[in-house]
Amino acid sequence: MHNSRNIQSGGAHVRPIQTVRPRDFLWCLIPLAMWLGFWLFAPEPQMFRIINESARALPDLFWASFNMLGNGWGVFALACPLLLIAPRLLTAALCGGAISGIISRTLKHTLEMPRPASVLDPASFYILGKPLTSLSMPSGHTLTAFSILTAFYFALEPEKRGAYRWLFVVATFAGIARIAVGAHWPADVCAGAAIGIFSGVAGVRLTQNIPAHALLPHSWLMRIISAAGLVGVYILLTTTIDFPQTRPVQYVAAAIASVSIAWFTWRSFGPVRNSTTS
Repeated sequence: MHNSRNIQSGGAHVRPIQTVRPRDFLWCLIPLAMWLGFWLFAPEPQMFRIINESARALPDLFWASFNMLGNGWGVFALACPLLLIAPRLLTAALCGGAISGIISRTLKHTLEMPRPASVLDPASFYILGKPLTSLSMPSGHTLTAFSILTAFYFALEPEKRGAYRWLFVVATFAGIARIAVGAHWPADVCAGAAIGIFSGVAGVRLTQNIPAHALLPHSWLMRIISAAGLVGVYILLTTTIDFPQTRPVQYVAAAIASVSIAWFTWRSFGPVRNSTTS
């Protein structure tokens, strides 16, 4: 289809487009401003309890599913269809995820902030799974979800982004899920969202000039990414990520990745196709 560029901006079949401007990095200030507003409204423990208790209106499976979007292997598997549909979006997201992972690990081990279960009585709020007590700031799951989905958004041409604003809604639910399961303070989530947005924009900035031929199915870059996807499928099928409730979601993600990688492999090692059409 000729309108596939709507979701393939910067894909293998079009000339690389500069989609990120320096001011786009300022988006990361929005979650910090939100946190300041929350802090002025109520002390953090009180805000945590309000969100944690209110989240009980929805089942554990709901929050566990959104929690999966903050796991690198889970979101990578769900994004595997982009190997062929929009490889530039996928490479931008992986780069953003890598940046966010480095920042997250550095800050967690530097700050060593306590989690809610080590400050509050664990019996006084809802906890899904094993209580976590340390390395609270920032929320790694929130950071991952925002970095990946932000990269998807900013890798699109500016005029095409309006239809994809829902990506930030999904990322926000992934962050709220970390409070719902009793794992993080609201400040951790807001910090994770801010760093994730910054990392996602940076990922797009670093990858938007990748040559188009490097994003074709026959390129070694894309073959390496697909091989990493197979590792993700194995992990999703053989381990429990975060909570037992996520097992059905893991199987769905593994199935999506498996079909996508099989499709990619057929295209990658099959006859070379004309890359000038879409």
